[in-house]
Amino acid sequence: MNDRPRRNADSKSKRSSQLNARNVQSKAQLNLAKALASVFAAGVYNKEDLQAAVCTFVAEMKEGGETGEGVVRAAQGLVREVGARFPSSERTQVLLADMVTWCLAEYYRESA
Repeated sequence: MNDRPRRNADSKSKRSSQLNARNVQSKAQLNLAKALASVFAAGVYNKEDLQAAVCTFVAEMKEGGETGEGVVRAAQGLVREVGARFPSSERTQVLLADMVTWCLAEYYRESA
């Protein structure tokens, strides 16, 4: 007979949903990082595409239980991380300001 304590179904379900949230966040983070790299590498970029990537990132982090402040910090960190691979420019500060605005707007947007 097995003497190990049995884990309840709620514990497994919670762990599974947390793992799924991390996987989704990782995909959203990867997509946003790619979009940011494209912005820093290109002379011009599509603001709507970048904003859409930011909104997806925010929505997935929010679903995973992250706070508004945590989402903004993660986005800012990603901009700095990706931006550090490219020559320094004013674009980084502009992107940070835009992304903070987009993050907060998406995080606190009312779902219809």
